[in-house]
Amino acid sequence: MTTFPIFQDSLRLNTFKKGELPLFINHYTVNNGYPNHHHEFVEISLVTGGEGTEVVNGAEHRLGPGSICLLLPYHLHALKLHGDRKLVKFCCMFDINLLFQPDFAEVGRWLVRLSDEMTPFYDLPPQPFEALQSVLFALENEYRTVPETLGKQGFMRIKLLEAIYLFFRHHPGFASLEQPSSAQPEEWDFVKYVNTHFLEENISLEEVAGKFGVSVFVVRNAFKRLLGKNFLEYLHQLRIRRASGLLSATDMSVSEIAYDVGFSSLRSFTRVFKEATGMSATDYRKKHSRVDP
Repeated sequence: MTTFPIFQDSLRLNTFKKGELPLFINHYTVNNGYPNHHHEFVEISLVTGGEGTEVVNGAEHRLGPGSICLLLPYHLHALKLHGDRKLVKFCCMFDINLLFQPDFAEVGRWLVRLSDEMTPFYDLPPQPFEALQSVLFALENEYRTVPETLGKQGFMRIKLLEAIYLFFRHHPGFASLEQPSSAQPEEWDFVKYVNTHFLEENISLEEVAGKFGVSVFVVRNAFKRLLGKNFLEYLHQLRIRRASGLLSATDMSVSEIAYDVGFSSLRSFTRVFKEATGMSATDYRKKHSRVDP
């Protein structure tokens, strides 16, 4: 029987009042590992004690103090603990819309780069680790403040963005990243929309243009200028990234994966996957699978 990854939607189970930041943060001890799962929100985690192993889209990495990970909606991830060992970590979950804002356009471009060729995890050196840990403690303290203090939501937003900036500033793959292209405020809304709707079969250039009341040309030009990719290339990139994780971390059939990630036919998925990875989905699974036979 096929084992599908768990869809975790705990952030959406929270009831947020008008004006409240759609965010949850906790600093806690992990006593048991958890199976493969995914969710619609972004998660940033920082290990502050203990050790373990995390698997993200089939890629396994060791966890210890200073290990940081920024998970986007397409990432499948699982956590393994060894023996009676435990792990202490920050877990901050928030709506991806918070990262696509006109005043912080560079963050959107970094997220695209992260989904393209950079790993979402690495180990912080001691000084940046202390700095980020301090930011997350401040964010958690503000989050738990009752009753709400003056400027609480704004303070939380600032601390969240500070944490994201520290993640990218110290990521070894972003040292020589070029400056982002200038953009009109609504242009990043196109990118944000695709990031949160890429699994829907009917998403298209025309559908996005209609959603925002602009011409197809405007959307097409925004993707090419901001991301260096056309609309379909970027859509396929997100879908193939998710498909790669499903192939390596689940026993779902290739056809189940094809439809799960938004393709309308197995033939289209097979063609696009091979163009993107240089191998068939079956060969990719043989090479990267982490599912016990």
